[in-house]
Amino acid sequence: MQKALFLDIETWGVEHRWNKTPEEFFRLGGYSWGLDGEVVLTEDLEEMRRVIREADVAVAHNGHAFDFSVLFGKHSTEPLELALENRLFDTWTHATLVHPAPSSYVDRNGRAWFVRGPEDAKRWFSLDNQAYQLGVAGKAQDLKALAKRWGGFEKIPTTDPEFREYLVQDVVALRDIARRLSALGSPTDPYAMREQVNAAIDAQNSRNGWRVDVEKAKARIADLEEIKERTLAMLHGRFGLPTEGKAPLRTKAGKEAVLRALAEVGVSEDMLPRTKTGGPSLGGAGLVEVAENLPDRMETPVDGPDQAVGWGASTSIPTDPEKARELAQAIAQIGGLRPLAEQALNYLQDDGRVHPEIFTLQRSGRKSTQNPGLTTWSQRDKKKRVEKEYFVPDSDDHVLVEFDYNAADARIVAAYSGDEAFKERFAPGADSHLITANAVWPGIGYDRSIPEVEETRNVAKALGHAYAYRAGPRTLARSAKQPLEVAQKFVNAMNAAYPKVTKWQERSTKEAQRYGYVMSDWGRRMPVEKDREFTQGPALKGQNGTREIVVDGLIRMARKDIRSIQMLKAQVHDALVFSVPRAELDYWVPFIKGCMETKWAPSDGRGQEIDFPVGGGEPAENWAAAAH
Repeated sequence: MQKALFLDIETWGVEHRWNKTPEEFFRLGGYSWGLDGEVVLTEDLEEMRRVIREADVAVAHNGHAFDFSVLFGKHSTEPLELALENRLFDTWTHATLVHPAPSSYVDRNGRAWFVRGPEDAKRWFSLDNQAYQLGVAGKAQDLKALAKRWGGFEKIPTTDPEFREYLVQDVVALRDIARRLSALGSPTDPYAMREQVNAAIDAQNSRNGWRVDVEKAKARIADLEEIKERTLAMLHGRFGLPTEGKAPLRTKAGKEAVLRALAEVGVSEDMLPRTKTGGPSLGGAGLVEVAENLPDRMETPVDGPDQAVGWGASTSIPTDPEKARELAQAIAQIGGLRPLAEQALNYLQDDGRVHPEIFTLQRSGRKSTQNPGLTTWSQRDKKKRVEKEYFVPDSDDHVLVEFDYNAADARIVAAYSGDEAFKERFAPGADSHLITANAVWPGIGYDRSIPEVEETRNVAKALGHAYAYRAGPRTLARSAKQPLEVAQKFVNAMNAAYPKVTKWQERSTKEAQRYGYVMSDWGRRMPVEKDREFTQGPALKGQNGTREIVVDGLIRMARKDIRSIQMLKAQVHDALVFSVPRAELDYWVPFIKGCMETKWAPSDGRGQEIDFPVGGGEPAENWAAAAH
């Protein structure tokens, strides 16, 4: 029988966690031995650490990201070491596997919630909501109200009866939640145990933090503000944007002016995201995303630079997608979107670093990085790439190194499907996008110095990313900005060239239709939305496969040399960034690359073994220069 410890803690407000030592931040702890033991309260931090070390397994809700990290501090690897010994169990992490967030639900107060993304899912996984949804007693009272009464979390007396009752009930709720979740899926399932280690690595990543060049970030904010002001002047002078009022984009004249300006650089109204009332959305990240996805190719040269932000003043024909992205960014800022540099500074802590939160909240298991959201930092165009320049190594004797997998998503599809022809795309020296281009447009050739060949390759590349996940012609045409007839030709040709890929897609869809979910080869159960099985079945398997390959690599690193995880700065899809001592590059670069690279074949016997090679950028003084 395992000696299980259930625990919860009360602290200062969460906004202080990175700037106080554990001794300062911790206020009151509660724990019990076993599912029915007496709940003990203590103000002794060392007592909490001692009982965790004594336990065969210590259980907490959101424990990896918060409780365990807080108790041992941001400079400690002890939580990760304990997790590697399978001695920490987080009910939040387990709930993401066995009690995932639905598309909508009603909370204990009768309020309906919709889960549209990771931020919405976080509410579902809260301790009190999990208790309610699982049919057990939740929190005793509203801690925020108690904190407000006393003037702050840190000012609630640890002797206050309501405060102590609240903590006791949290431990009781934790035990009940753990019991119910264990009935839904075994905590000792190999994949469930692996996910606990993965969550501990993510927590270590957050504790590490990432140093920010503050002066460079401030300079970037100033540059963007200048562009914004020039854009405002241009929109007013050329397109009639109103100058009065705090929100010119909300006026009819303002919207019309912006739409005319966007049309000049190739962003038509029908490309834009919509508001709740159905109108074009001009004030947020959606506009920037549309501009980011414009085709990367030149059209007719521009006659002359406009003094506002640099696109042609005498033509309405787009010539450079970068200019469209710059305009979109400026308009989004006018509408209130914060620049990425400002986001970085807003989350900067006293140690000169940001400590992003990493959650596994997507059904495929892909990770969400928030506060700041590092996945929004782009490497695609030169002007946006500067956003990465203010993320720097841990110290002056370190450099940043980025590693990423080569076409990991497509390799997962090749492995699952067993399509030998699709596998040829990954032969040494092969250009998978040119192979695709020739499969769809036979005879186009392989000489990229010929403009027609290069253009056709780019079309094939844009269409190919979504094809493997069974996107239909209309979706492909929309996402790749190609005519529908081109997308239809692409789908027909790919289906003919890679029949086993098509059969795998069909099997994945049927699995989703039959069960309401698909299982990954690693053991992750991924719910599929009803009537969306056609695309979500194969897409979830493909996205999850890449995610699992990355996690496998991280776990190998942690087990072989835990210092490697202390150097981890960021996880962005299939890329990992590390801050490495300059003098130790000869050891760490091959070590990290060796842990990441692997071969994989699905266990059902229908697939084939595929190599997953890893590339890397040059060691550099900032993220932009290090990016591969």
